[in-house]
Amino acid sequence: MNQFLTEEMTNEFSKTIKIGLVATKDENNKPHITVLSTLMGKDNNKMVFGKFVEGNSKEFIKERVETGFLIMNTEKEFWYGKMTYSNEKKEGDEYIIYNNQPLYRYNTYFGINTVYYFDLVEISDKLVLPMPKIILNALKVMIFKHKYKGDKSKIVMKPWAEKFTAKLDTLTFISYIDNNSFPVIVPIIQAQSASSSRIVFKNEPYKELLQDLMPNQDIAILAFSMTMETVLLKGKFSGFDKSGLGYLDIKRVYNCMPPVHKYIYEESTEL
Repeated sequence: MNQFLTEEMTNEFSKTIKIGLVATKDENNKPHITVLSTLMGKDNNKMVFGKFVEGNSKEFIKERVETGFLIMNTEKEFWYGKMTYSNEKKEGDEYIIYNNQPLYRYNTYFGINTVYYFDLVEISDKLVLPMPKIILNALKVMIFKHKYKGDKSKIVMKPWAEKFTAKLDTLTFISYIDNNSFPVIVPIIQAQSASSSRIVFKNEPYKELLQDLMPNQDIAILAFSMTMETVLLKGKFSGFDKSGLGYLDIKRVYNCMPPVHKYIYEESTEL
């Protein structure tokens, strides 16, 4: 892991078209993932993003400053890391840069109203999604996921979300809290819904990044498409079996899409 941004990182992160994800700790100190395509680097040890819609994550960040992130470009190259919240501004150089970008400059409904600043803790080297391995593992999940359906009478996800998370081309990412109290984000593109209440995934091809996941640990899975369809699922992890398969037992469903960001399913107020 690195403590400073390279020139390549800064250039890639400044692009408007990319996937930017930020993992925070929610009101129960459990992982929460947000899509923030405005995330980019500043100088050699800072990260920033611009807020253009309201959501719980911005408050989570200020209350619990340890934050994880992942940025992926259109070539399926990605970087992941950790940062801590520093301050926010409603003016300044980054505020001007964001609002001069075509996406926000001519957007009547959504403009950048606040810029959030972070101190970079660490960042990975560039990684590339190994698509042949991901496709192979997605097929394995598709073949065996029927064994992990659980209670089929338990309705958690809406039919749209269940179908969306079953698609092979839906991008999925997992977050968990590591031993240093930081949320971590890992791609699990091979994940698929097995039923309305479970998401099944394999530990490969990023087995080493998921090795700290323990049975009954709190996790969050974000399902995302390039057309900006998104849903966030939270609950308990089953643990991986001998074949490397495990699942999320969904306890909460969070709507990430405008205009209203909120929980649309909660199994218990004590989660």
